[in-house]
Amino acid sequence: MSDTASEQAQAKRETDCLCGTIRKGLEEAAELFFPPETACNHFREARIEFLRGIRDIVDQRIERLSRSKSTSGTRIVVE
Repeated sequence: MSDTASEQAQAKRETDCLCGTIRKGLEEAAELFFPPETACNHFREARIEFLRGIRDIVDQRIERLSRSKSTSGTRIVVE
């Protein structure tokens, strides 16, 4: 193996090692930001309850608009 090929192989190993080290460090850092599974379940349930609350607000508004149907549209004859 020539010196150039040997140097390229050594550089590749160092690059692979550096990338592997960086990747491992990023994976460990990412784990710090993810909540445990029990917390994820609570957050999921909270989102469902929040959406149910929004649905109740929309349903109430639809019913209110349906009740106040005292004014209807006017009919226009088109030629």
